[in-house]
Amino acid sequence: MASQNKKRKYNDENRKFKQEWEEEYAFIERNGKALCLICNSSVNNFKSGNLKRHYEHLHSQFSSQFPYKSELRTKKLNSLRSTVNNQIMFMAKFNEEAGAQVEASFKIAWNISRAKRPYTEGDFIKQNMLDVITTLDPNNSKLLKSVSEIPTSRHTIERRISEINKDLELKLEKDLRECVAFSLALDESTDITDQPQLAIFIRFVFEDASCHEELLDLKVLKDTTRGVDIKEALDDALKVRNVPINKLVSVATDGAPAMTGKNVGLIGLLTKDEVIPDFIPVHCIVHREHLVAKYFNFEHIFKIVLKIVNFIRTNAKNHRQFVNFINEIDVEEQPSDLSLYCIVRWLSTYSVLNKLVALLEPISEFLKTKNQSYPQLEDDEWVQDLMFFTDTMEHLQSLNISLQGKNKNISEFVQNIFAFQKKLQLFQKDVTSKTFNHFPRLKEAVSKSAIRLEVTQNYGMKLSNLFHDFKERFSDLEKMKPTIAFLLNPFEVDVINKGFPLSKNILKETAAGELELIDLQEDEGLKIFHKTTKSINEFWKHVPAMKYGHLRNAACRILSIFGSTYDIEALYSTMKFIKSKYRSRLTNQHLKELIRSAVTNYQPNYKELVANVQIHKASTSHDE
Repeated sequence: MASQNKKRKYNDENRKFKQEWEEEYAFIERNGKALCLICNSSVNNFKSGNLKRHYEHLHSQFSSQFPYKSELRTKKLNSLRSTVNNQIMFMAKFNEEAGAQVEASFKIAWNISRAKRPYTEGDFIKQNMLDVITTLDPNNSKLLKSVSEIPTSRHTIERRISEINKDLELKLEKDLRECVAFSLALDESTDITDQPQLAIFIRFVFEDASCHEELLDLKVLKDTTRGVDIKEALDDALKVRNVPINKLVSVATDGAPAMTGKNVGLIGLLTKDEVIPDFIPVHCIVHREHLVAKYFNFEHIFKIVLKIVNFIRTNAKNHRQFVNFINEIDVEEQPSDLSLYCIVRWLSTYSVLNKLVALLEPISEFLKTKNQSYPQLEDDEWVQDLMFFTDTMEHLQSLNISLQGKNKNISEFVQNIFAFQKKLQLFQKDVTSKTFNHFPRLKEAVSKSAIRLEVTQNYGMKLSNLFHDFKERFSDLEKMKPTIAFLLNPFEVDVINKGFPLSKNILKETAAGELELIDLQEDEGLKIFHKTTKSINEFWKHVPAMKYGHLRNAACRILSIFGSTYDIEALYSTMKFIKSKYRSRLTNQHLKELIRSAVTNYQPNYKELVANVQIHKASTSHDE
């Protein structure tokens, strides 16, 4: 009974506009609605009664002036239809021009954020565009008018960047839903207003083995930066971005106690959290290398070096006179100045030593003119120690540079670290044998003054200690060697005699993985492709997922691992530039938006952004 009394819905009737209604009631169809040609009003429903009521109540005189089916009425309706079409064409053209101007404002805002410039740069850019057009094409008044109407005010640029940021976040969330594995990297630092900013980067891998690194979130820590505070901020970021936590592989940190503590540190708290799956904790490899280099020093050398550098660089008059002194010498291929030492900069030590060694003789002469006595500069053994220290720091700097960079696979880090350990053994042999092939500065110093056996033995001991320090700090990478060997060349894995090389964190289905690995090793086509391809990502992309699904998924999980927190260190450099003393009042939300725009690998979808703005304007005007 209830179903019999149920009212019919208009949408269920599938009504269509009838052509004869134009002649009878002066209506035409436009965008799914009936449009009155006389008053341009719209009627939503295609019902004859509604159109007739509108026509008779509002336009009753029209029939008397233009009788039904008369030639006069036909001409009038044609004229009205032509007027409406012209209006629609004009509005379409206007909307097209307005859309182009909105898109231009989005592109200006994007370029401003990528260049880390203030919001107010929009008007500056537009004025430059107008000046260029006026110079190159002064008669193009249409283009001048169009450019002058591009919205570039401070608040407009601010809104555009916010809208772009939302678009980038949607892209990230979509990719995270589609990825097969991801890893996290976290670090914390304070901005210029002493607010602790926790940067969270995510590295995710798709089924085709392609890797991407993006900023997941930038969270402000309130009062303290304990492990529990960092954990709460991370949980909130994962929840807001709808991150599929079951795909987590590893978490990389900088090694601070609040990060790596087993009980109250972030890693310890994540390990205890039942929601978080088993993961691989990673201590930033670049940070560890820096620690090794930091503790490898000749105190009696560096102490004197810093005294000399500070005497010259920290006094304006001394510095100015030194630069003039160097310029007067006019020696080719030598530095024009000394570098100040900064303990937090990874490459600062070598930069200071290298320039001082290159300018050692001019520095000695300059210090004499300033009545500064440094007898160490005339001591042959002290100079030999200086040269050995500088050569060794150069090798460490080369390693540091090779570890830096974005989107690096964990295999690259492991290869570079273990290759350097072998180089240290070679350097030790080179020093003890007094060939000094890998220590050019020391070799030149020895050519001027003989070196004692005790000195070379001391150098060998220093290198031996450095080698053991490396071995101890990177012992966890030694355990990862079989995993990396599988990633780089699965055909060489001896699964029968040495067992399956992957841990449960990488592949839970060990039995299925073993069988697939044996099948893979007999696949001649993949063997040939592995030999010819230059990219390990490209090889695993080529591995059929249907046949070797477990192995390919395991490879993607390994590829997702962060080897360092380099991305975050680069982000803090960007943050320092964006939130400077001139922009210290930036809100945390605006700071996050600007940093995401500056560091992202995504590109905005301008057409969709413009469409959203036009829809918003249309809905706003409709509400009004």
